[in-house]
Amino acid sequence: MLKRGHLSAVACAVLCLGLNLTAADVANLETVEVNSVGDNISDSGIDEGFLNKNIQTGILAGKRSLDVPYQINTITKETMNNQGVTGFEEAFKYFPSASIQMFGGSVAGRPQTRGFGGEVVGNVFWDGFYSIATTAIPMAMFESLQIQNGIAGSLYGAQNPTGIFSYVRKRPIDNEHTIWADYTSRENVGIGIDSSMKFDKFGYRAVFYGSDGAKQVKDSNLQRRLASVVFEFYPTDTLTLEAAASYYEHNSHGFAGNFNLPIANGVARYALPTAGDDKRQGYGQTYGGMNLENTMLSAKFKYAPLEHWYFEGGFAWQRIDRDTHRIMNVIKDNNGNFDVMHQGGISNYRYELPSGYLKAVTDFETFGLKHDFSVQANGYRWSTFRFANAPTTLKAGEASMSAPRFFASPGARNGSELFKVTQTDMMNISALDEVTINENFSLMLSASNAWIKTKSRASNRRTNPLATQYDDSGLSYAGSLIYRPADNVSLYFTYADSLQKGDQGVNLDGSIVVLKPYRAKQYEIGAKARLGETDLSAALFKMQRPLAYLGDNGLFEEQGEQVNYGFEFMAGGKLSQNLSVLGGITLLDPKAKSPKLAAADDKLIAGVSKVNSNLLFDYVVPNTQKLAFSANFHYNGGFYVDDVNSQKTPGFFVTDIGVRYTSKTLLGKQATLRFNVNNLFNKKYWAGMSPASMDGSGANSGITNGLSLGESRLFLLSAEVKF
Repeated sequence: MLKRGHLSAVACAVLCLGLNLTAADVANLETVEVNSVGDNISDSGIDEGFLNKNIQTGILAGKRSLDVPYQINTITKETMNNQGVTGFEEAFKYFPSASIQMFGGSVAGRPQTRGFGGEVVGNVFWDGFYSIATTAIPMAMFESLQIQNGIAGSLYGAQNPTGIFSYVRKRPIDNEHTIWADYTSRENVGIGIDSSMKFDKFGYRAVFYGSDGAKQVKDSNLQRRLASVVFEFYPTDTLTLEAAASYYEHNSHGFAGNFNLPIANGVARYALPTAGDDKRQGYGQTYGGMNLENTMLSAKFKYAPLEHWYFEGGFAWQRIDRDTHRIMNVIKDNNGNFDVMHQGGISNYRYELPSGYLKAVTDFETFGLKHDFSVQANGYRWSTFRFANAPTTLKAGEASMSAPRFFASPGARNGSELFKVTQTDMMNISALDEVTINENFSLMLSASNAWIKTKSRASNRRTNPLATQYDDSGLSYAGSLIYRPADNVSLYFTYADSLQKGDQGVNLDGSIVVLKPYRAKQYEIGAKARLGETDLSAALFKMQRPLAYLGDNGLFEEQGEQVNYGFEFMAGGKLSQNLSVLGGITLLDPKAKSPKLAAADDKLIAGVSKVNSNLLFDYVVPNTQKLAFSANFHYNGGFYVDDVNSQKTPGFFVTDIGVRYTSKTLLGKQATLRFNVNNLFNKKYWAGMSPASMDGSGANSGITNGLSLGESRLFLLSAEVKF
């Protein structure tokens, strides 16, 4: 039987402007239109009225963020371009409720919202298809990144209570071609091409990008290679066929490694040293780094045969290879001294993920009530591949925070004889009904049933057969009441109860464990309002989920639960004709309840900040129609580094600035020059942590929590021409 958690309560106020088009009507429009805000900055700077943007994928697709009882925020390619964002790890700071658990650093970390870490599969989507979370993701190929906070299992199937991270590919538009070049300190140079054409029956969008050279650290190297192509076919006015393929290679070497803090019985054994400058040589080694490859193929259809019916579906296949050579600086005393360890490879080298979905949308009336109804079937098969001969970890030397050093490679080797070690099948059916009662009240009801089957090889041995560890099903559901007291204002209450795939871990003896699914619950009250051209959105919530970790008994198992109370606020849009804003604040109280380690009871979850805030301002100089300035202010309140909260990292405040100049006469249709400085005052800080377990709740001796340094001052220069 599936274990059920305890119910919990919370409050929130929400607003929503009524939508004149039905869900089916909007979906019809999506078959032929691209939801983009355009690239012209001359009128309003950044157009980030996030409540007025459509939800791009999934069972909610076609509805505006303004009209749903969930906190959903979007950052578009225009803002990412203007701020010099190249990877998802750089985009996250603009979402105060989102962060990264830095397993292997930020580039390959796990995304999280509201203090709950994401799974490798289940919380990240590309164009509606499941995608691997723990790898580098290039933002040049995407139109936008949209994040839905909180529990979403009733909409998408079994998943961690981490929310949804939805990436939307750039789609064909008519006759637009862009070439750009960028330079990042120290000497990293890149060039890209974005070409698109749209004809009567066919359209394409192709994005290519490559960069190479040292970044920040002397003798480091960052090399990126991206090729992404989308083809669309329009055999009739009501049918769109789409095929997409992408390949991304992300190679980095010589950057600062993780600083590993040993933990004994939930307590940090040594004092965490003051953060250093990540540019300083010796915090990393030239042979340490990662080579990540991401290949994805997909095909889908969009079909609107009748006025009140819309259908969509497709299939995707993804492979991720992660050839990593980690540098782990293991702290060994209270004076900042550490052992430099070289791990020759990573256990989970390869992931493969075929996935698919099929969706139908309609609207109808019964007994005077209007229904916008959607149903979706979706699923995936996630396979993990490991080495029969495991990678080795060897000591390279000894150094300190004040005197880091280079060392010759100790000869740690990667693994060999790759084989499939686990396989997880998830199949799901979701239904959503938005019931309009009258002009003031509506209900949104959703439910899903997921079938989960997991297989693994006992003792992680290639010769053992894949044996079923779990095979069962469970229901997730959610309900929301929405009240609209006035135009452009709404209040909502949402309750959600969601099935979560059991965590996967390793016992102290090396045997693999796949736990049975368990449940997460959420109460939320919220408010949304659109005032002029500025959007405001806020929510209060309580969320809880079981904890699973490697305990002091040497077993990876469910032990206690995590309960988070929180408040989040977002604002976006135009404050005036020339000044726009995007940002907000999140306050969290994330605690462990009844864990096996008694000293950790009612303590804050390690690695999760209580306060996180980001505000981005963009100002277009009046009467110039060409010159614009931006300033971004990011604050993090720090986080505890162990389960009993014996030490906390200092809070940090980082300022970024930017300037750009756009001309329609200099070159082509439009030319834009941009110059940005991130971390203007070169603040040194601990940016995040990779907890020894999923939720930072490891209790046994001999484990380490890995901390990552924040990025030091960075200069970015780019030039872009549209033809």
